[in-house]
Amino acid sequence: MTLQKYTRSVDGTIPVVALLYNDEESYASQDTVGIYDGIQKSIDHQNGTIYVTSHRLFYIDVLKPHSRSFVLDLSAIVRTEYYAGLFTSSSKVTIYLSSETPAAVSGDEAAESWQCEVCDFRNPPGSSPTGAKCALCGVPRSKVLSAAPTPPRAVSAPPPSAHLFSSSPPEASGSRPKEVACPACTFLNHPALTECEICGTALPRSAPPIKSAPPSRPGSPTSEGAGGDAMIRLSFRKGGDKVLYAVLKRSLLGRAWQTKSIGERTASSSAERIGIDGLVRGVETSTRTAQLDMNDALKDLDALMVKAREMVRLAGDLNERLTAVTKSSASSSGNAEPDTATFIRSSLAQLGLQMTDVPVTLDMARDEKRWYEQLARELAGVLQGTGGKNGLGMMATTRGIISLDEVWGGWNRARGVALLTPSQFLQVLPHLPAYTDPIITERTFRASGLRVLHTPTYTPAAFAARLHGMLLISGARTTLDIAQEEAVPTGLAAEMIEEAEAQGVICRDEAERGEVRWWLNVFQGYVWDGQDT
Repeated sequence: MTLQKYTRSVDGTIPVVALLYNDEESYASQDTVGIYDGIQKSIDHQNGTIYVTSHRLFYIDVLKPHSRSFVLDLSAIVRTEYYAGLFTSSSKVTIYLSSETPAAVSGDEAAESWQCEVCDFRNPPGSSPTGAKCALCGVPRSKVLSAAPTPPRAVSAPPPSAHLFSSSPPEASGSRPKEVACPACTFLNHPALTECEICGTALPRSAPPIKSAPPSRPGSPTSEGAGGDAMIRLSFRKGGDKVLYAVLKRSLLGRAWQTKSIGERTASSSAERIGIDGLVRGVETSTRTAQLDMNDALKDLDALMVKAREMVRLAGDLNERLTAVTKSSASSSGNAEPDTATFIRSSLAQLGLQMTDVPVTLDMARDEKRWYEQLARELAGVLQGTGGKNGLGMMATTRGIISLDEVWGGWNRARGVALLTPSQFLQVLPHLPAYTDPIITERTFRASGLRVLHTPTYTPAAFAARLHGMLLISGARTTLDIAQEEAVPTGLAAEMIEEAEAQGVICRDEAERGEVRWWLNVFQGYVWDGQDT
C-alpha cells in the first residue's frame, strides 16, 4: 500500500503548528479532502484537512484525527498532475512518488535531542532531519545518528557454512566511516569536513566503497511497481483545489528540505547566500515564482475569455435567428411570439448573453482605421440609443452632457467581455461626430482638465446664452440653483459657469459668509480708471 509505505502516522489532535519543525513553515490548508491510495479510495481517509508546508504535507482526519492522520514528506514527490473535474467528478491532484523506498525516519526524530559526532555537543530538538546542524560547530546531523545509544543486542554466531554462498565478505556490525587524515599535519578529521580542522588544508575525498553484484536475481516487484508508479490522489470535494495546488507547486519548487552536506559544500556555494549576489538571487527566485503563478492565472483567464466570446457569439446568432423567424411568422399569421422563442430569449437574458449586436472586435475589421470607425458607430448607438434598449441611450435618458469616464465604464459594461482600454476609447472619439445626430463632440475644461461629451445645447456659446436669459429673468442665482435648472452635477455646472465668467457674460458677488451669487455683467462698455471693462 502506498500510504503505508510513504507516510507516517501523526496525532491529529495536536495542532499542526505544534508539529512543525523549527525551520518549517505552513503555507496553506483546505478542508473536505479525500485520499486515494493509488487508484482506489482509501476508506479511512475520505474527510480531512490538507496542510501544505515547506517540508511536508499533512492530512488531519475529521472523524478520527488521533489514529487516521498522517504526514508525507515532499522530498518523496517526483511530479504532480491536476484534474479540474467534470460534471459530478470532483477536482483531483495526483501526486507521483519516488520509486525508491523512502528511508525509514522516526516520526519523533525531530522531537528528540541529538549529540554531535564532532564536538559531542547535545543539541536541542526541533530542526528537520535534513536541516539539523550542530549549534556549536555547525556540522550537520549524521543520517545514521540515533537520538540515544541503544544497548547492544546479543547476536548469535552464524553457522560456519553461512558465508560460503555469499559473493562478498561479511560486513562488520557497527562499522563507522573512516576518519580522513590531513596530508599536511596528519590530523585525523571527521569525514564530513572538507578542510583540516587544525591547519585548514583541503582534505582528499574518499572514494565510495564498490558494491559487488547481487548474488542472486532481484526480488519480485512490489504491488505498486507492478501496477505502475506509486501515487496518491487528493480529491477536493468543496473546491479550493487551484489555490492549494499552486501552493504545493511553489513548495516543491522551493525544495526547502534539501540541504547540502558539508562534504559537498564549497566556499563558492556558501558565498552565494550572502552579500549583494545573495540578495539578487533571492529577488530573482521570488520573481520567477511570481511569474509562473501569473502565467498559470493568465492561462485560466484566456481560456475563460475564449469561452465567453464563443457564448456571446452564439447568443447573438441565436437571437438574430429568433428575430427573423418571429417576424416572418408574425407577418404571415399575425400571431404573437411563440412560447419557445420567449423562453429562449428569457434564458439568454438571465445568463446575461442577450445582445442585439455582437461587440465589434479587431478581428472583425479589415484594418485598424475601419475598426475605430465601427467602434464609433457602436458608441453612437450606446449614447443616442440606436438599436439600444427601448431606443434610449445614455444621453437621451438623462441629459446632453456626460463625462468621459462615465461613458467609458457604461460602454464596457455593454460590451461584456470585449473590453476596450482608455487609449482605444480616446482614439474612437474623433470619429464620433460622423455617426451622431445631433452631433456629439468632445469638450475639455481649462480649469480642471475635465473632458466631457456633449450635444450642441451644451456648447460654450449655447450655455452662455441660456445662462444670460436665466439671470435676466430671475436675477442673481447660486451655483446650486443653476445646476438644478440645467439638471447637471454641481461640479460640472461650476466648470461651465467659470468659463462663462471668463468670457465676460456674468460676474460674481461674494458674500461675507462665503456664498457666491452670479449676476449679469453690466459693466461691459464702461471706462474705469482709464481702462475699458
